[in-house]
Formats: sequence, structure tokens, C-alpha cells
Amino acid sequence: MLALALERRAWSLAALCLLLGVADAAAQLPPETLERLLELLETPRGRRRR
Repeated sequence: MLALALERRAWSLAALCLLLGVADAAAQLPPETLERLLELLETPRGRRRR
């Protein structure tokens, strides 16, 4: 579906497909990993720990 949306330049549908994929992958993560991922996404780029 994503490939078709991209081919047709249906950007909203493509974004929805990507969002659903990320949500599905996040749902499969252990809770502590998901919490850490969310912390990283909330941290400004220059202030991230490596």
C-alpha cells in the first residue's frame, strides 16, 4: 500500500502507512526500550547523550 501511495503521490496515505508501521514496531518493543526511545525523540538534537 505504501508503494502504491508513493507512486500516486498520495502523501497523506503514505504518511499514514508509515505511521502505522512505526506504531506497530513500537508496540513490539519492551516497555523500557519504548520509554528510552520516546526520551530520545523529545531531547533536542544537540543535547543527546551518545
